[in-house]
Amino acid sequence: MERKEALCLASRALSIFFAVFALYETTYLPERLFPYLHYTNEARLAGVPNANMYLPTLYRVSVAFLFVRIAIYLSLAVIFWKCGPWVQRALLSENEP
Repeated sequence: MERKEALCLASRALSIFFAVFALYETTYLPERLFPYLHYTNEARLAGVPNANMYLPTLYRVSVAFLFVRIAIYLSLAVIFWKCGPWVQRALLSENEP
């Protein structure tokens, strides 16, 4: 096995890890979306002013960051799967023969 093939194999293994991490993060979606929807609907039905919207805002931020993490993991999975020149430079040092 040549060095480039081994690098591509390692890069694709990392890609699979990132894809699994993204799937793992998606399991948190119901846990984060349910309280957000609950507190948003509760506040809307009770006619709570915007000053008392702490919990819906907290869960909205939590859901937003969860989507950001999932997007980052999926984009890293795609980048490492393609095994481009940037990945080769990142995984191999220039000084090695």
